[in-house]
Amino acid sequence: MSAAQQFLEPSGAIKPMPGLPPPSISRPAPVAVLGVVFDNVTFAETLKRIQDMVAARQPHYVVTANVDFLVQARRDAELRRILAEAHLVLCDGTPLVWASRLLGNPLPERVAGSDLAPEILRLAAKKNYRIFFLGAAPQTNEQAVANVRTEFPNLVIGHYSPPFRPLAEMNHDEIREKILAARPDLLFVAFGCPKAEKWMARHYRSLGVPVVMGVGATIDFLAGRVRRAPVWMRQAGLEWLFRLGREPRRLFKRYATDLWHFGPAMAAEMWRAKFRARRQPEISKVADDAA
Repeated sequence: MSAAQQFLEPSGAIKPMPGLPPPSISRPAPVAVLGVVFDNVTFAETLKRIQDMVAARQPHYVVTANVDFLVQARRDAELRRILAEAHLVLCDGTPLVWASRLLGNPLPERVAGSDLAPEILRLAAKKNYRIFFLGAAPQTNEQAVANVRTEFPNLVIGHYSPPFRPLAEMNHDEIREKILAARPDLLFVAFGCPKAEKWMARHYRSLGVPVVMGVGATIDFLAGRVRRAPVWMRQAGLEWLFRLGREPRRLFKRYATDLWHFGPAMAAEMWRAKFRARRQPEISKVADDAA
């Protein structure tokens, strides 16, 4: 059961995901920001949900969505559907936490894929989960695996970096065979958005991997090829600025486009939320008078 399906349930009840026990009645309702529904979870709760998915042995896919995801989803109907049907949608961006607060339904915190992946690897080493890295450049992928094996010598890690091609031109059978042979419990996909999300949605059922997760630049971070922002910048919501300073040619156009679309869309959404809040007392008064 996706976050969006939980969110839209007429009765307001939250149904369990396939293969999982019923959730606690006290689980917070998901939070919608510009039409994308995020699971209302903390970092610790996310790790618990991932453990539950692995234990269930049913295939799931997890999305770590940032502002760019929301901007792309506004013009990409397939991506909107994929986000709506994901088993777990995480808020991978401090600006989205701020946006949820401005809309009056705050998310508890940022749950970034680049922060989550090292903790998942630590958990995998403890629980004997099998890992697979898919994507990034071949040398980067191999270096990431080598670094992780240095820290966790007993961790079983498969990996493959397919040739860079559009989604329609990829050798899907070859990729599928390599993953099936490795039998991972967790599959990290680093194809970038929306390619990774579309690939996951297309293949997660046939792969049978309990957790398939899009991880953005995480494999580059694990390889040490790309530096992360200092902790204070991450906590202040300035990681995007740090990355822009290091890769201006690659990121400037994307960030400018995201800001151009996200800012007006948020302003419109806030106006609608304010209008609904002002109208609600009037509607309630009319209902009371009619009764």
